[in-house]
Amino acid sequence: MAFKSCLDFKAQFTLILSKDSSQKEILYMKDVIIVGGGLTGGVLACALAEQGLDIIVVDQTEQKLPLLSDGRSFALSRSSFNLLSKLGIWQALHEVTPIRSIHTSDGVLPHWVDYHEEEVGGGPLGYVVDSALLKSKILEKVRSYKNIELHAPTSFVRFGKTPTSAFIETDHKEFLQAPLCIAADGKFSALRKEVNIPLFKWNYDQIAIVCNMAHSLSHDNWAFEHFLPTGPLAFVPRPGNESGLVWSVEKKKAEVYLSLPEDDFTKEVQTLFGESLGTFTLSSQRWHYPLNACLPKRLIDDRLALVGDAAHAFHPVAGQGLNVGLRGVAVLAEILGDAFCLGLDLGSQTVLTSYQKRRRLDILSMIALTDGMVRIFSNESRLLAHARSLGFGLVKHCTPLRHRMIRHAMGIAG
Repeated sequence: MAFKSCLDFKAQFTLILSKDSSQKEILYMKDVIIVGGGLTGGVLACALAEQGLDIIVVDQTEQKLPLLSDGRSFALSRSSFNLLSKLGIWQALHEVTPIRSIHTSDGVLPHWVDYHEEEVGGGPLGYVVDSALLKSKILEKVRSYKNIELHAPTSFVRFGKTPTSAFIETDHKEFLQAPLCIAADGKFSALRKEVNIPLFKWNYDQIAIVCNMAHSLSHDNWAFEHFLPTGPLAFVPRPGNESGLVWSVEKKKAEVYLSLPEDDFTKEVQTLFGESLGTFTLSSQRWHYPLNACLPKRLIDDRLALVGDAAHAFHPVAGQGLNVGLRGVAVLAEILGDAFCLGLDLGSQTVLTSYQKRRRLDILSMIALTDGMVRIFSNESRLLAHARSLGFGLVKHCTPLRHRMIRHAMGIAG
């Protein structure tokens, strides 16, 4: 359906407002509404604006620069690097640390596998960037576009749909309307809940402890994933002699570790990880996040598409949540850009179904991988220990399989 129907709706709604001036609402007509101005929502807004679409970004938090740290360091894949570079966001980032090698090891069995950048033709396996820095540069880029409008209402009054458009009414007396609305409002998405999309979800009974650790030896751009029965302990390289820690721990033990004095906490990490990076020192505060997974039954509804954490939430064991979200952004931006050029209805089922079909396999395979890794490694079963032993041996000695795994993690497979 072409945009003429949307213009007809605008005329009709303006007429309604003029008849009842007591409403005093302001009507905004755009091509796409994006609810959620975070990482994926912000990048999607830039990708669509770059193609000439007029965008409204709605976020209930009015973000002020510079943004405060939440403790996280993102390991971005090659595909994420490509997308951010194309939009001019990557060039604004500083203090980005390349990952040149990855060491994975079993905390119970004497098995490990190393991955190196030379195995896939050179170039980093990934890049580590601080969460607050990445968010800040994305927000700066969003604000630089004249065809992106930012709205920060305190709350939404309602979300609705007509045969030709989606709309959001805010408590600021704003009426936002477009052929398509995109939910990028996180794993607890209010829009997803509003349209009653069924959700498969489960908890891991684990807490992710996140902080930065300084160390006496250089990391030499190595990342580490140490699988323990209580959950994986991972380090990613940061600038200088510092690495970002993500330690997934059983909930009860996590509460104990978080209550420890800094020196005692550091000793626990040192004991479990060893001396590969020398002597540790805690170099930031400790943050903690409950770990769960969710998978919506579908990624689309009438005049609505899900992207980012609203479309999937994984265990951080493989560090791929944001990368999968950005791959979703790239696909959706491509599909909507093509539809816009052809004058098609951006919220039509044909357009949205194409997006869902292209994203399903990537999302399902990643949730199967991360959930499987947690269940196989986070236990003390002898049977699963034997399976892990076989798996490590297969990956270590089967070069084509190892290379395929590296390419998938880099986001350059398929």
